[in-house]
Amino acid sequence: MRKRTPGFENARIKNVGASLGTRESRKIIGTYEITEHDIKNQARFKDSIGICPEFLDGYGIAIIPTTGRYFQIPYGIILPIQIDNLLVAGRCVAGDKMSHATTRQMVCCIATGQGAGIAAAISIKQNTICRDIDILKLQHALENQGVRIK
Repeated sequence: MRKRTPGFENARIKNVGASLGTRESRKIIGTYEITEHDIKNQARFKDSIGICPEFLDGYGIAIIPTTGRYFQIPYGIILPIQIDNLLVAGRCVAGDKMSHATTRQMVCCIATGQGAGIAAAISIKQNTICRDIDILKLQHALENQGVRIK
């Protein structure tokens, strides 16, 4: 910008980490689409791969996780409906606009990443596609690693 943009000849970067970032990104269409209702009503799922506090931060709503309320993260939000053996973690998981204000938070990103990694390993060991893995085996493996799924 210094070389090509008038007025920026003396510009310098002062702060990057807290200033730049993508709050929203593309999302998959998953076998389950998590919703604002799920998050605000402590949803429970048979295919839970972790929990996340009720923490909405976006679109004029700020609910800070101070109450102990949480929702379970379903495996279905990391599993695209039309592509086999692709698991998506982090900000790209399936859900509506408001749920994204929660699922993009680090706690949920970490949980979906760990769930995806273990699910991929199980699919290889079971010689099956990710869609057909044994969810109970996935949950047991997560719990053995200290993940709270309930």
